[in-house]
Amino acid sequence: SARMKEKYTRFLLSFFLALALYCACAVNASADDQVDAEALHVAVDGSGAYLFSIHGVLSEGDEYIAGDNVLYRITTVHNGNAVAERISEEPMPDISWLDVGEAQAVFASDDIIQTNAKSNADKKLIAMYVTHSDESYVPSDGSQSINGQGGIYDVAREFRDALQKQGVDVILDESTHLPHDSGAYRRSRQTAERLLQKQPDAIIDIHRDGIPDESEYARTINGEEASRVRLLVGRSNQNSSVNREFAKQLKAVADKQYPGLVKDIFIGKGNYNQDLAPHAILLEFGTHTISKERVLNSTDMMAQVVSTTLYGPQTGSAASEKSRSGQDTAVQSSKGVSGGVVFLVLSVIAGVIIFLLAQTGGGKAMKTKFTRNVSELTGGLFGKKSEDSEP
Repeated sequence: SARMKEKYTRFLLSFFLALALYCACAVNASADDQVDAEALHVAVDGSGAYLFSIHGVLSEGDEYIAGDNVLYRITTVHNGNAVAERISEEPMPDISWLDVGEAQAVFASDDIIQTNAKSNADKKLIAMYVTHSDESYVPSDGSQSINGQGGIYDVAREFRDALQKQGVDVILDESTHLPHDSGAYRRSRQTAERLLQKQPDAIIDIHRDGIPDESEYARTINGEEASRVRLLVGRSNQNSSVNREFAKQLKAVADKQYPGLVKDIFIGKGNYNQDLAPHAILLEFGTHTISKERVLNSTDMMAQVVSTTLYGPQTGSAASEKSRSGQDTAVQSSKGVSGGVVFLVLSVIAGVIIFLLAQTGGGKAMKTKFTRNVSELTGGLFGKKSEDSEP
């Protein structure tokens, strides 16, 4: 009937309209979900003021600890860019032990960072690797990406050497994990697992950022042209809270020793293989638009920060060496004095023997006179006492 046809037509129109709206929503959702993970993304605060940029994905729930230790949490993400709300000032660890120069070490227990004294005899070991092997510095390397070992390996080697000067043993695995794609962390995970078999105190993934503005990293620190360092923590793993506390400890020590060295801390949705260990951290040394020489200047500073955080300040190591050297000199001097006294005594005895030979001609008479003289010289301690000596 006509009425049935009309109802059927309305049904079809409603169905296709609903289908069209669904497809439109799906397309928009797909566009947001497929944001380029390697593109530049920006986060602003609620007023639209710039907070930070990152060469990677931003997700709702990500957190950001700014250079002034204010904590922000991302609430909205659209086309990769984000809006973050100010939460509060992030409580930072107590590092008053730096002022008194007490040797401290950081140890993780569940989700708590504890500071304890660590013996200098204990082995100090840190492991390092490079997930994004191609990362390079345009002003120095000529490209931001080199197929093979990029300029980031020069930074890793310099950082290793600087840590070794602090008395820390370092294992740097120079394996490459190309290509620079979403599978890089999966490939570098095998390297991290291999390094963790050595039971290091910390494991560090060395990177450089990809934001274009070099001024966000370029700084003059202690009168030296240097680069800042960004710390990254993955929140999608069981060690996230401990990794976060470790990152905060590093920043707190850096803020004390080298103000401005640590740029900020980003706590992102990924895990960055940090689920493998409590003291796992990702360090971004500068960005691709900054000179590598600036970054290399920062490695000595960052090495001291890492060493101090894990093992305490180098309190008097040189002084101890000097003290030990002084003790050795004193011992040698004492041995010299002792040797001189013995030589003097032997010389006197030899002189006495020669004199007695000249006086007595040797034999029993010399022996009797010799023992009497020795007794007199030593107060009766050695030799034969004379009959007229006092009891």
